[in-house]
Amino acid sequence: MRTRVVVVGVVVVAVLALSVVIRGIGRPAPSAPAAAPDPAAVTVVAATSGDVVSRVLATGTVTSIRDARLGSKLSGRVAAVLVEEGDRVAAGTPLLRLDTSDLLAQQAQAQASVAAARAQLQKVVTGARPEERRQTADAVQQARANLDSAQASVRWAQMTVDRDRSLAAQGAIAQQDLDQAATQLRVAQAQAAQAQAAYDSAVQNASLVRIGARDEDIQAARAQLAQAEAALAAIDVQLRDATIRAPFAGTITKRDVEPGQIVSPATTSTNPLLVLSQVDDVYAEFVVPAQHRFELQPGQTALFAVDGLPGRTFQGSVELVRPAADAPSRTFGVRILAHNVDGALRPGMFARGAITVGVRHDVLQIPEGAVVTAASGPMVFVVRDGRAVRRPLTLGEHHDGRVDVTAGLAAGETVVAQGQDALTDNQPVTVRR
Repeated sequence: MRTRVVVVGVVVVAVLALSVVIRGIGRPAPSAPAAAPDPAAVTVVAATSGDVVSRVLATGTVTSIRDARLGSKLSGRVAAVLVEEGDRVAAGTPLLRLDTSDLLAQQAQAQASVAAARAQLQKVVTGARPEERRQTADAVQQARANLDSAQASVRWAQMTVDRDRSLAAQGAIAQQDLDQAATQLRVAQAQAAQAQAAYDSAVQNASLVRIGARDEDIQAARAQLAQAEAALAAIDVQLRDATIRAPFAGTITKRDVEPGQIVSPATTSTNPLLVLSQVDDVYAEFVVPAQHRFELQPGQTALFAVDGLPGRTFQGSVELVRPAADAPSRTFGVRILAHNVDGALRPGMFARGAITVGVRHDVLQIPEGAVVTAASGPMVFVVRDGRAVRRPLTLGEHHDGRVDVTAGLAAGETVVAQGQDALTDNQPVTVRR
């Protein structure tokens, strides 16, 4: 009985094994599970949101606010130069003096002429003094006496000529005696004429003294005084011009004159003796491409540096945007006004700078290199839970190596900045430090 059970069990086991083999015939063997891709090493950055400043780059030259090229209005010898290059001077400070010895002598002479003309005018206006009246009356009497004497001499000489003419007709005297008498008559007549003129002059002078000067005499005296004063004023102007003074506060940026040098207006018109520059504030005269012309407005802030002062930055503001372009270069001039802190900026320095033309607030940005260009458009890989996830983007402006993101990303999200070119969607990644 036990032997039958064992045989039956063996048969059952054999049948079951055969059925398993039969069921397995025609079925493929199960494949091994696929291996997961290896993690890719990447560098990541966070998308940041902040203010974006738009700038226009420019180059130019530092210039002074204004310059005065100082020369001499007079010809002469330089007596003294009172400043050196680099000196800061106030308005009205004497800078140079010419020799004025000749002008001072002319001034003294002109002052004397003015005093004489003023005294003559005073005399004409106030009239004669009592003693002058007596003197003129005495002069009239003396002239009258001289005239009477001369007229008496004429009458006597005329009587002599008449008598000698009668005697000569009778042959009682020689013709020579008659001629001599005629000559004496002519002499007497001439003396009488002179006496008459002297008397008339004395009478006229006495009349003027008695009634005072005429209006035209007063006007003539005033004109003489004005002429003398004008001559004195001209010399005073020359004396003033002999000292060259600073027309405004500034810095001496050029000196080309020495004591003893002979100068003249002709030579200093082309070669100034001194150059005075106002450099407490300076201009940076920039040029910008024409396409930026309408972005620029007065009052905008500018930062610039100069080659001669490495490591220093200066701030200014747009004072003027020139309305016309330079035709050959198609650029516009922009004048930047800057305060010259400690006088370090000097005219002629080459300047490089940027003008702030606008500020946009709360702009989301990522590096340009993080963007992958796909057929469907720009995208990035966002790292989430150790995997790189594709994320399509809408982009805005590009500037300074960064790009604005207007849709598809949030501030603070981590994007792959390096190593993204070989990534696939949802691929594991390891972040390089």
